[in-house]
Amino acid sequence: MLLNNITCNDRHNRPTVTEKVALQVFFLTDGQYTDPYQISSVTIFPRSAGLYPNSFLNSTTELIDTVNVSGSILMNFCNSSAYTSSVSFNPSNYSGGQSASGIYKTGTGKYVVILDGTINLSGTINLDNVNKVIKNGVSATGDYLDIWTIKMYEGSELQTVNNEFTLRKGGFTTITEPLMIKSKNRLINNKVTLGSKVDIKIATDVHVENTEIDDPIKNLLRENVVTSGSIEIQKINESSNLPGRVTVSAFSDTSSLVTISADNVLIFNWDTSLLSSHPQAVAGNFESIRGVYSIKAKYNLFNEIIVSDQMFLTLL
Repeated sequence: MLLNNITCNDRHNRPTVTEKVALQVFFLTDGQYTDPYQISSVTIFPRSAGLYPNSFLNSTTELIDTVNVSGSILMNFCNSSAYTSSVSFNPSNYSGGQSASGIYKTGTGKYVVILDGTINLSGTINLDNVNKVIKNGVSATGDYLDIWTIKMYEGSELQTVNNEFTLRKGGFTTITEPLMIKSKNRLINNKVTLGSKVDIKIATDVHVENTEIDDPIKNLLRENVVTSGSIEIQKINESSNLPGRVTVSAFSDTSSLVTISADNVLIFNWDTSLLSSHPQAVAGNFESIRGVYSIKAKYNLFNEIIVSDQMFLTLL
């Protein structure tokens, strides 16, 4: 993913210790992305230090027991304000520097911290009512926990949300000939009703064409290899007095808005209710808002930049 135009590797994309690892969390309520009222901290623990995530929690408050588990804390992320409405959650605050230990909001209900193993990252945490500096202690491969301390609604109690991630050794392998990769894209949802706000999903099938490479290595090379994706949307007109194609969203418009799943699916959330006020629609360059739209994907695949063939979506 991109955070403030800085490339980071998602927790599901086989991250290594010496990378910028994006620990994303998506908050859902009744099927809708929802912002918590507050996010106080995100604290990293080694998975091996406790059989269960609640091993790090106070049995009474069910919050992190900072007194008894302080020796196990490897990193802590927090902002100057815990309120998610604060500008401190703005992703433009992320610069990738040694003090980049904040929590960032990338969309409604979507938050991320960046565990950066490329620098001497440090954060702060309140221990014994004193703010102390915590230097990033994640220095080995293995399993880890990221525990988010949140208040979901105004007036509710603080609670913790526990997640896991794994850091691996560098995906180091050797081959004896240049790698030949072929990708094919497929639009999963090709019909959408006007007024919907939907995720456009583009699946990517990756094929290694080298016949001399063993299947286990081919399988490794196919996993989580699509990065830095963007999507172009164009309206197709049939009237001869209008442009044949009108750009609704360019690749540059969506480069920071596309997410990529662990199985190489590009996802872009498209609010079709905004089309009626789109400058091109206001200018009369749409034959009709309903109709056929051309969808293209653009993404990095190893040392290649791939632009997909056209895929077509009908707005009903």
